Amino acid sequence: QVVQLTKFDYRLANRLNSDLQKLRCRVTYYALKFTDPILEMGKRLVQRMRMKSKHYIALHLRIRIPQRNWNGSHHRGERSQRKGKNWVQYERGGKLYINPDKERRHGKCPLTPEEVGLMLRTLGYGNDVNIYVASGDVYGGEETLAPLRALFLNFYTKDTIASKEELEPFSSFSSRMAALDFIVCLIAQHCHVC
Repeated sequence: QVVQLTKFDYRLANRLNSDLQKLRCRVTYYALKFTDPILEMGKRLVQRMRMKSKHYIALHLRIRIPQRNWNGSHHRGERSQRKGKNWVQYERGGKLYINPDKERRHGKCPLTPEEVGLMLRTLGYGNDVNIYVASGDVYGGEETLAPLRALFLNFYTKDTIASKEELEPFSSFSSRMAALDFIVCLIAQHCHVC
C-alpha cells in the first residue's frame, strides 16, 4: 500500500525523549521510498552522467526568488529585485528592516553561481570536471548561470541530459522533479548545497 502525504510533519506526539525521536526519524527515513517511475528516471539520469565521466559533482544552487527576497539577498539594484523586495514587504505586512549587505557579510545569503564556481576552482577542481546542477528555475535565469558555465565546460542539468518527453510525466510536479535531482545528487562523487 502507498500513502501520499502533502505534508510530512504529521506527528502523533511532539514531545518525545531524544531516543524515541531518533527512532521515529530512522523509521520514517527508511519507510519513505520513491515510486518506480521516479527511481527509473533517476537511475537513467545517473547513468547518463556516468557515461560522460565516472565521477561528477552535483550542486544545488539555492537561488530561487522567494529565498533571495526573504533574506534580502540582492547583489544588484535591478528592477526585478526591487519588485521582489516590495513583494516581501507586502507579505510581511509592513516595512522591510533588512540590510542586504549586512545579511550577505554574515553569510545569510546563498552564494551566486559565480561564487560557487570560484569556490570549486579554489578547492582544486579544473574546468574539465563534470557538474550536475540540481535546481528548479534559477533566479536571473541563464544570465545568472553564465559565469558558472564559463568556469566549467561540462555543465549539465536534468533538462540537458533528458528529453522533454522523458521529463514530461514529472514536470508538472516540483516535488517529483526535486526527487530526480535528489537521486542524481545522492550518487554523485560530491554534492554541495550552495
